[in-house]
Amino acid sequence: MIVNGSVGSAPWGLDLLDVAAPPWEEDLLVTARPKGVVDVWSLVRGTRCTTFETMWGSGGWRGALVPGEHPVVVAGAWERHGICGYDLTGQRLWQDPSRTNVEAVTALAGGRVVVTHLRRAPRVLEAATGKEVGTLRGALRVIALTSDLSLEVGSGWCRLLDRSLNPLGSRIATGLNTVWCAASDGEHLAITEIGGPLRILDSDGRERARIAEHFRHVLHDPVTNSWIAVHEPTGGKNSLFRFSNEGELLERRPWDLRIRGTATMRGGRTLILITDQGGQVVDCADWSVRRLQVT
Repeated sequence: MIVNGSVGSAPWGLDLLDVAAPPWEEDLLVTARPKGVVDVWSLVRGTRCTTFETMWGSGGWRGALVPGEHPVVVAGAWERHGICGYDLTGQRLWQDPSRTNVEAVTALAGGRVVVTHLRRAPRVLEAATGKEVGTLRGALRVIALTSDLSLEVGSGWCRLLDRSLNPLGSRIATGLNTVWCAASDGEHLAITEIGGPLRILDSDGRERARIAEHFRHVLHDPVTNSWIAVHEPTGGKNSLFRFSNEGELLERRPWDLRIRGTATMRGGRTLILITDQGGQVVDCADWSVRRLQVT
């Protein structure tokens, strides 16, 4: 276990690879480094709280920060180790080695996580104990949109789910591409597809706008009532885009740094970008940026 340690090769001290936080979380986030070392940060304080080791396997880190009175970090691996839960001191709370080939871990409200396995139905677990409390048959993965709303993703379709993971309406056809990222303002749904466009839909699935570019992340900023998307071209520099509900480009900001990981926080008011120069905290309303400070 490493507590308040510092390991890394980046110029600023930490070689960050990814980030995890649910979209409604106001303070805590977790970033991952090589070999499963994670750092827990506080946005309120703007500094790192603790560092410890978690599960690691081929293909990188797969994990989630699950908020609550006692927050839990849940991490999984592709190989034999399965999935584990840790408290914020790094103490392992539980381990389930029976399910391997972990593809994704998604935090839900109510202290739950969805664990996606290769060619198996996603499982819903209690983050604090690892107890299985449900499955989502036919789904490929789940994307958390708000504390009360999630998106179930299947092969060629997606569907909104309520807090209890019950369907809200019918399936929405997405074509051949699988939904990679999604966001909601309560009335509209924005989705990005693997290798496909960004689409803005009404809640019933009717398409309002389509932007024929590739975006790796999308969120809705409630302050400006606009959609923010991270543009990741095949060649060239990244950019941040701001769109209206009709897909009109309202603003664009070039982003020179390579982006490794992204997360939405504070209900869409904050975008976290993991870059070669550390963690960048972006205020979505005015594009102001500050950096996570290593202490």
